[in-house]
Amino acid sequence: MLAVYVGSLLFGGLLIVASLFGAGHDTDIHVDLHGGDHGGGDGHDQGHASAWLTLFGLRFWSFGAAFFGLTGIILNTIGGPLLGIAVPFIAAGVGIAAGLGASVTFRALSRDTVGQLRGAAAMIGREGRLLLPVTRGQQGKVRVAVPGSGDVDMVAESDDAGVLPVGTVVLIVEFRGNVAVVERATATADSP
Repeated sequence: MLAVYVGSLLFGGLLIVASLFGAGHDTDIHVDLHGGDHGGGDGHDQGHASAWLTLFGLRFWSFGAAFFGLTGIILNTIGGPLLGIAVPFIAAGVGIAAGLGASVTFRALSRDTVGQLRGAAAMIGREGRLLLPVTRGQQGKVRVAVPGSGDVDMVAESDDAGVLPVGTVVLIVEFRGNVAVVERATATADSP
């Protein structure tokens, strides 16, 4: 049985390492429980169903296999014949818990929006200072002072033909998703 634990640990561990390097990114299977009818229903049962659907995800199986194997190896090494037939059941329980825990954690982390401002529309018209240069087709970074929140750094882009260097005072004219579209502020437009 030790060979099964070692093989499971190697299989799950290789999948986890491969996912660190981008292989299998977003490979969880998403199943439509409503047969394509997205107009009806209140969505109340979707949260409960999606928790169980994590069983079909690659993250569940990779973490589950790795922790099943690791737990089995440890229990066989430490417990030996004392634990006997309980080892596979304990290892399976730990593997299932680790797989579900990893799936739920990664799903929650992927739902969080990083860098999005709640009142992004209120930022339009504010001035900021570039931390990284911005050119057409190349994003940079702008820092804007927000009352009550301090300084906020945002990804910025510009439709201007020229380069906006570091330190340029810019005006936020719109947002495209989480990216602030900036142009040179009029006060600094005449200065070199």
